[in-house]
Amino acid sequence: MASLASHANVWETCLQLLHRQGYHLKVELSDEEDEYALDAWLAEKDGFTFWGDNPIELLGLVAVYEDVQPEEDQAYWCSRKTLRERPWLREQLMDEALAAQDARVAELAMQRERSPEVWEAGIRAAFETLGDEVSVASDLRVPRKDLRRILEDPRLADLRD
Repeated sequence: MASLASHANVWETCLQLLHRQGYHLKVELSDEEDEYALDAWLAEKDGFTFWGDNPIELLGLVAVYEDVQPEEDQAYWCSRKTLRERPWLREQLMDEALAAQDARVAELAMQRERSPEVWEAGIRAAFETLGDEVSVASDLRVPRKDLRRILEDPRLADLRD
């Protein structure tokens, strides 16, 4: 479990931190008739303006500013410290996450072959505790498409939607 997660219950903490750091804060409300529109959260300081969909994003953008410390608002100042060498960190992290996910799917398949009773009990326990496919897939650390494949097993027929 994460020690801190991106959730609305952290918004006030982020806003107070930005306020203590001297940022002028405001929110621009979205059109209430547009169900997909988001409020815009803004922070301003020293001629720089930051915009995020929520206070957590806003704090992250300000963290970039605080790290780079640009003297003036020029195009792409935010990437001044970003290394352009390959492979990019984002790609490395995605590759690692995909490899871990694939390993977990393989681990469950191996468990099914070696100890089907334990495998079945684990799947059933996840459904009994969490109830829905999205939560179970997350708990088992497998993609939902792989969970649906697991549920094709005749022993788990009663768990299918």
